[in-house]
Amino acid sequence: MWSNLALALALAVWQLAGADAAERIVSNDNRRAAGRLTNGVLSIRLEVRAGSLHPEADDGPGIPALAFAEIGRPLQIPGPLIRVPAGTTIRVSVRNPFPDSTLTVHGLHAHPAEGDSGMRIPGGKTGEVRFSATRPGTYYYWGTTTGSAVDDREWFESQLAGAFVVDSAAAQPGDRIFVIGTWFRPDDQPDPSSLRGRNVMVINGRSWPHTERFTYGEGDAVRWRWINPSNDSHPMHLHGFYFAVESRGNWRAERVYAKEERPLVVTNLMLPGETMNMSWTSERPGNWVFHCHFAFHVSEHLVLRRSAAGVPASHTAHSGPAAPHRMAGLVLGLTVRPAKQPRDLAVTAAEPRRIRLLAQSAPNRFGTVAGMGYVVQEGASEPARDSIAIPGPMLVLRRGEPVSITVVNRLKEPTAVHWHGIELESFPDGVPGWSGTPGRIMPPIAPNDSFVAEFVPPRAGTFIYHTHSNEQLQMGAGLYGTLLVVDPESPYDARTDRVVLAGGGGPGDSLPALESPGLVNGSAFPEPMLLETGTTYRLRLININPDWRVIFSLMSDSALASWRPIAKDGADLPPALRTRRPAYLLTGPGETADFEFTPVALGELRLEVKTQLPGWIIPIRLLVR
Repeated sequence: MWSNLALALALAVWQLAGADAAERIVSNDNRRAAGRLTNGVLSIRLEVRAGSLHPEADDGPGIPALAFAEIGRPLQIPGPLIRVPAGTTIRVSVRNPFPDSTLTVHGLHAHPAEGDSGMRIPGGKTGEVRFSATRPGTYYYWGTTTGSAVDDREWFESQLAGAFVVDSAAAQPGDRIFVIGTWFRPDDQPDPSSLRGRNVMVINGRSWPHTERFTYGEGDAVRWRWINPSNDSHPMHLHGFYFAVESRGNWRAERVYAKEERPLVVTNLMLPGETMNMSWTSERPGNWVFHCHFAFHVSEHLVLRRSAAGVPASHTAHSGPAAPHRMAGLVLGLTVRPAKQPRDLAVTAAEPRRIRLLAQSAPNRFGTVAGMGYVVQEGASEPARDSIAIPGPMLVLRRGEPVSITVVNRLKEPTAVHWHGIELESFPDGVPGWSGTPGRIMPPIAPNDSFVAEFVPPRAGTFIYHTHSNEQLQMGAGLYGTLLVVDPESPYDARTDRVVLAGGGGPGDSLPALESPGLVNGSAFPEPMLLETGTTYRLRLININPDWRVIFSLMSDSALASWRPIAKDGADLPPALRTRRPAYLLTGPGETADFEFTPVALGELRLEVKTQLPGWIIPIRLLVR
């Protein structure tokens, strides 16, 4: 329960005055460094105040929040950017205006730091600290008035954080900095407003489609710094391109990876409190997105602006069968301009392989709740309209061979398919109303309509295809499947290629009745795997569960087995990362990973697939003969 008297009073004032009358919190794009840098010393004076954040638009609804500000300047979310060259002395003061509350600020210290008890500032007082910024890296500072850990802060103090970047002395910064924020108003907190039980998620203080848009030229090198001082994990996914994770860290320290240790990925799971430096090249023109892959974190349920009936504004602004994808929250929109000199595209005269993929529904698939799934049409006769497969049929494509996939929508609502991890052109990428180029934007696939996705997969690996429309409902209901791309000289071998796919266990509102947040290979009781000693298997592990982190672990009765990682998100791992290790893997939605495993003794093993929801484990028996 909320017990901080000073902040309870601030909330009461916010409610009585109304969001429009409260002090406005400015969204901070992290492009202007705060403070005054003179003769190698940065002086910065901060304070914390209560205000109103408007994540959707300046004239949109507001939410109450504490925020940092430079004294005499507007409140900002995220807090004022501290950015200095290595070797700078930093002198920072922080004022706590709340007379009955102690403010604790973490992260204002030299790096690396093994511990950080924080700077404690009594009510009505100002704290000051002085230190040298010697280690280049991506860090952040954060505050609490309740003594909470960084990943336990909710609603009113959840946005008390700001980026802290130390550049190498010779750096010429051309990167961008993004801070993730999650705001949640618990149901059990007394609040007469309409905010009880509401969630808001922002990037640099804004929620899609109000987040900043980015335009790059074809072939540009892009460097981003991401900071997650929120209380939730975020699997961050880039459409159409691979990116390299150059470092990971938190507010205390950062680990920079050597070039030979940097895998290419399309999705990276950021845990609460973590940071990430990433780089990628904008190789193909068109519109793309970078977003969190938890379905709820990009859901229209995050929209604050409501109609008189309480329906999200996106429902009324974009209605009907041709409505574009209704997203909100943790999404960035990217546009890559074509180069002045057209690319020399590889041209193949080969006739594309044609696949007809139907999205359908079937009643009572999850108790009394309908399921959704894909079916591949074989021959001229369409399958029965209530026939579905969960997961969808595994599509096995060949690297370098063109494919033309006609997606037919037999649902009662619009849909779309995203070819997750495939490097393809923008138009068929799968985000309705966004994917494509000016004058040629991908439409949603309306009921009883179809869409043709044409591409040539450039690399072999483990990928996913899944809906990119109303994901919480459609993906949870079963619209996902495995997409394998194989080398022509190394065809798919069902005997040694084993897919383990963790997916949705029903639409979100059906989960309480089902008491299961997911299925493995479409079942809560998957069939045992038969293995032979001395045979090397490729375990292809996939997490496309809409809203859960999933742990894969392979073990005997007494200990974890060992396996050798060979690929991540469909891209082969560099040799330095292909070392044998304990068979344990934490994943976020949208991640795939391939491992080699060779059983050496007869007996029984167990491959556990579980979420961090207490008690939810699906074991697969591995019988070694």
